[in-house]
Amino acid sequence: MKILIVDDEVVIRRGIIKLLEQSGGSMIEIDEARNGEEALMCIGLSKPDMILTDIQMPVMDGLQLIARVRERHPDMAIVVLSGYAEFQYVQQALRHQVSDYLLKPVTAEMLQEVISRVLLNDPSKWMASMDAASIRMMKDTIAMLVKSVMAENRAECDALIDAWGVHLQEGDYSLLEMKRIMGHFGLAFRAELLLVHKRSAGEDSNPASRPAAAMEDLLRNWKDYISEIISVVADSRAPRNKRVVEDAIAMIGRQYGDASLNLSMLAEHGGLSTAYLSKIFREVMKKPITQYISEFRLEKARELLLREETAKINLIAEQCGFNDYPYFSKIFKKYYGVSPLEYKEKNSSQV
Repeated sequence: MKILIVDDEVVIRRGIIKLLEQSGGSMIEIDEARNGEEALMCIGLSKPDMILTDIQMPVMDGLQLIARVRERHPDMAIVVLSGYAEFQYVQQALRHQVSDYLLKPVTAEMLQEVISRVLLNDPSKWMASMDAASIRMMKDTIAMLVKSVMAENRAECDALIDAWGVHLQEGDYSLLEMKRIMGHFGLAFRAELLLVHKRSAGEDSNPASRPAAAMEDLLRNWKDYISEIISVVADSRAPRNKRVVEDAIAMIGRQYGDASLNLSMLAEHGGLSTAYLSKIFREVMKKPITQYISEFRLEKARELLLREETAKINLIAEQCGFNDYPYFSKIFKKYYGVSPLEYKEKNSSQV
């Protein structure tokens, strides 16, 4: 993907180049110009896929440049980067159908989101060596891969990457061509992920920057990269996950005497899927939620056996959510080493 940066301030150009290199790595070719006149010369020599231009510049300003570009290249992606938010500038820029109007200072996330829209709008521009069927498969694979990343499903991610690798190998591409395709794959993937996750992830460990002597190396690099991104996604959710688990534990504390209390009831109460609640509960508490419920009930039963000396054991079991006394007696003994009756007798003097 070729990008032309047009700005009269060298510091601004260098800063944008650095941000673009972080976003796209070797898959982005960058050229620069100091004003609209230089930009037109660059466009004539090497037609860029996208222009990032300032508005106020000497010799020829950004709005004049955009008007001239639209005369010859009506479909070229143009993004305005300006320190001015005046309506007249925005209005004139939009009149020429610019892709976006960003106010300085520009962040990596802002640039990545703009690039993502351009990439996803017409991916065939960036992958001339691939046929239409392969491009469609790549788009579908990326969409499913992002979905699996957000679900933190490493196994599904690995399977998708393997399937995409098989497709490339069947296409009889050279290793160099496959590296370039995987570079475009990475750009499109990060763009799609940014739109869903609303933040960049894993940019410092771009798989395109890792050595690969064969297709197997490319795929392994991608699996490692995806694993790292899943960790980033999981970490970003940690506070919410902790609150969800705390809410589930609070409900268990209130409802443990209800024999019907189970994972499904807790998930429904929290507005979650059973699979999601089960997964994050295990991650936070280091044990399955069913085990936690059972241990919580047993501990409450143990406390009642100590405190209520005259209470019948089967009634204590029912109060703690066990409607099957033989089962209660069996797991109580397994957990504490003695039956409920033996425990009660041995500790009858305790309060």
